[in-house]
Amino acid sequence: MTTDTKKIESTSKNNDSCEDNSVISERQLIRIEAVHRGFFYQHLYAAICLLMAGPNEVERVIVERDEDIEIVLPGRRIYVQVKTRVGSLNPNDIKGALQRFEEIRSEHTKDKRKGSASFIIASNAAPSASLFERTSSKDWPDDVQLHWPDGPVQEEAFLPSPPRSVREAVSACSQLAGDLPFALLKPETLTWKLASLMMFASAGTPPRQDHSFSREELPQLFEQLVIQMQELPAPPPNYRTQLDEPMLLGDQKVRIISGLSGAGKTAWVAEAAMHAPLPVTYIDVVDTPGPALASAVTREVAGRMFGRSSGKLGEILLPGASGLDMLGALSVKLGEEGLHAHIVIDNAHRVPASDIEVIVDRAPSFRFLLLGQPGSEVSNLEARLAIQAETLHGWDEDTIAIAIHDAGCQANFNDCERLARLTGGLPFYVLNAAAVATREYGGLIRNFCEEVEAQTHLVETAQEIILRRTFEGLPQDARETIAILSLADVALTRDEAIKLLQATCDLDVRASSARLRTLPRTGALELFGASALKIHDAVRIHGLAELAGQGNNLEGKAKSALLEILIVSISEDWTIAKLGLLIRLFGQLGNAKVLVEFATNELFHEMGVWPEIEPFLISIAASVGEEAGTRLWALDGLVFNDLRDGNFDPAHDRIEEMQTLIETGSLGVDEWLAWGMKNMLLKSMQRDAKGVEELLAIVEKRVPAKSEHMRVFRYNRALALFNLGDNLGACTAASQLAEDYYEELGISPADVIGRNAPQLSPLLPQDRDLTDTPKHLADTLDLLAQATGGKSPNTAAVRIQAMKFYQLANAFDSLLRVGLDLVDDFVWINDFIGARQILESNIFPVLQGVGLSSRVLETRALYAVVLAYCGDHEAASKEVERLKPFEKAMVPEQRLAFLEQKQIIERVRMFGGPRQREIYVPEHMQAILSERRGTPIALEPRKKVGRNERCPCGSGKKFKQCHGR
Repeated sequence: MTTDTKKIESTSKNNDSCEDNSVISERQLIRIEAVHRGFFYQHLYAAICLLMAGPNEVERVIVERDEDIEIVLPGRRIYVQVKTRVGSLNPNDIKGALQRFEEIRSEHTKDKRKGSASFIIASNAAPSASLFERTSSKDWPDDVQLHWPDGPVQEEAFLPSPPRSVREAVSACSQLAGDLPFALLKPETLTWKLASLMMFASAGTPPRQDHSFSREELPQLFEQLVIQMQELPAPPPNYRTQLDEPMLLGDQKVRIISGLSGAGKTAWVAEAAMHAPLPVTYIDVVDTPGPALASAVTREVAGRMFGRSSGKLGEILLPGASGLDMLGALSVKLGEEGLHAHIVIDNAHRVPASDIEVIVDRAPSFRFLLLGQPGSEVSNLEARLAIQAETLHGWDEDTIAIAIHDAGCQANFNDCERLARLTGGLPFYVLNAAAVATREYGGLIRNFCEEVEAQTHLVETAQEIILRRTFEGLPQDARETIAILSLADVALTRDEAIKLLQATCDLDVRASSARLRTLPRTGALELFGASALKIHDAVRIHGLAELAGQGNNLEGKAKSALLEILIVSISEDWTIAKLGLLIRLFGQLGNAKVLVEFATNELFHEMGVWPEIEPFLISIAASVGEEAGTRLWALDGLVFNDLRDGNFDPAHDRIEEMQTLIETGSLGVDEWLAWGMKNMLLKSMQRDAKGVEELLAIVEKRVPAKSEHMRVFRYNRALALFNLGDNLGACTAASQLAEDYYEELGISPADVIGRNAPQLSPLLPQDRDLTDTPKHLADTLDLLAQATGGKSPNTAAVRIQAMKFYQLANAFDSLLRVGLDLVDDFVWINDFIGARQILESNIFPVLQGVGLSSRVLETRALYAVVLAYCGDHEAASKEVERLKPFEKAMVPEQRLAFLEQKQIIERVRMFGGPRQREIYVPEHMQAILSERRGTPIALEPRKKVGRNERCPCGSGKKFKQCHGR
């Protein structure tokens, strides 16, 4: 079979990665995708022929032997070659087919093949004008027909009209399957199974070495597919895929899927078996004694594999033979016929590992999949069978959002992240949490999570009920160890975990290590590589409750020890998650001054951990027993965030509190300036020009003469002018200030061109501390771009420079905010490819790597718009569908923006969008870029992301489970 190798733009529209996962040859990749799409279309077409064969005197359907499809009828044969094309079918496309038909025709003419022969070219594409004209010419063979959608009506009842696409082929096949008199099987299920069997037959896989299906076996074939499902559990009505789900069928002799109760193991098997191309036998051994396991397995598999084969069961189920003997005989029989039996054993942890090991050894023709809960028996199985258990990883935030939305709950992305942490993303626990939230919390997932995290909820969840039985059955040492380690919601190194146990329990290294070694078999511990570990999120609720029940002494000791460990750890391996945990520990241990130092550091507000510290700052600011300076700086941090979020009323109240503390607390110049600057900015945001003017005059007199203080004042003055609508004044002030900052850094704007942050860093002075200067320069450039107004290449260039300095300063939130503004600039000037590259190469890697969940929804919504402008309408629609479950929980402004974005996407889909702007880089500029980056800048087609790589949209899923579907 041949397929079109023209470049199909949509094949790689949504395959970029947030990392550099480029392929060697994009053209080769497109060819591969087209080939597989063509084969899939062919298999579906053959499945349609098979479904139409029964009532229409077809004796046999043969696939991939002499032609793509061969239909055998009494006294004649029809040979079908299937063509898939984008566009029209041209004469050159069928040249090889006509030559092949001539060879087959000759075989029939010489009586080397019985019966008459006729030929069909079936294509999803209509013929071109020249090909259509040729079919009417005298030299067109009389026995060759051309079939295409909307072409001539088929004269033969067993020949389908070619579908236009794979999607239409699936629909046509499912419609025929729905007409079969087997109501127990879903039409879609039969479609996928038949397509899979076409693939097996095409490969000549036993028992289809002859590549054919006979009319006599069709009823049995369809009925066999129904029988395969009879003893499998029914999957959920709306099954939702978990992260990185393993394959059901494999070549390994034995595999283990281990997961806590509620992880969805059985539901996964039931759903996967519906789409399996081979028979799957399912046995739940929860009440089966170990010695009876071999007999049970043999009966189930023999009935499934040979129940319709006369005499074969008698060769296997011998009277008086032991279960192991019969199992061995069945394995031999399967081996003789070149078959494997795939069997799922559920609740395998309920059977002694030794009994399972015996049946695995006696049945080499079997492929075992063992489902079990973590514990000693699963650990024994891993050791005896020399394999490592696989796991189901639960639902991601998008899937959780869909599930709780369907349950009538509201949650934004942050809420879904919190629920994922509390439940481990395990399906049953998530659904139960949604049910409790609906019943007890008005459907608000946020309120449910807050009370569960604080251990103040009154209604016990199913997760707690189920796991408590397991937890209470553990030895006291194991429970204490789990409780202490549950304090850390981030992975600790093995050495860190040992130090935590040593400091908390007064143990030595050997005793602490011994405790850690026992935890994997409990199922409570997750291992990350060879050196990192963490208590499973679903278990941490029990661990924290256990720790609280041990009294304040042990809990306080554990928190203090973990705090010291994190202070060292975060200096060596910094992450947002560690910072969030560190803040909580400082707050829980009452270290107010450290928290205030965090809150008054500008860069702290860039880390996305404000929700962790805000409750502690509110408490500190309200504490009359706290020092006046500490309270003021706590208020300063709160006001900074209020102004950033546009919350003017609380900002006004807190600024007044700051003024009271200054007047009564004998505070210094720095405290007064903090109040003065915040007050001035608030008045500018409220358009109080007179108040701003008065404060500017007062503040300017009190600002220290140091250059760094003056630059901060000048920035705030420029920002105030911008807030008041004086864009020209703000532009002038920001431009002059930017020049000063460039001079302070010892570089010029020209040095920034063609260099990213890593290349800029060595150019900066290394002999003095310039920690804040790149951030302040970036803020100034951002202000300059905003004050310039409009969207143009000029503002885009300024924002690009700002992003580079934000990256140097690790100011991640501002980097993302300005990055999204830059995307808007690029969309405005019709450079949609450039906008997409910024999102996928610059924004999503930061969003994903740092974990700023507050920016996820607006970024993905903008990404959907850019995808639509790039012509990738299917990917844009999928992204919108993934965001809809979050819509109800969006704040009004975000919901309105999302509504407008959906309208844009639909309008572009229906009427098309503007043309992509042609990008021209002058030769002298290209020379600079080439020199600084090492390679010329060129606009290239997007690189395909591997199906197992993380999706560039930032969802956290693998590409094949997100935009690659």
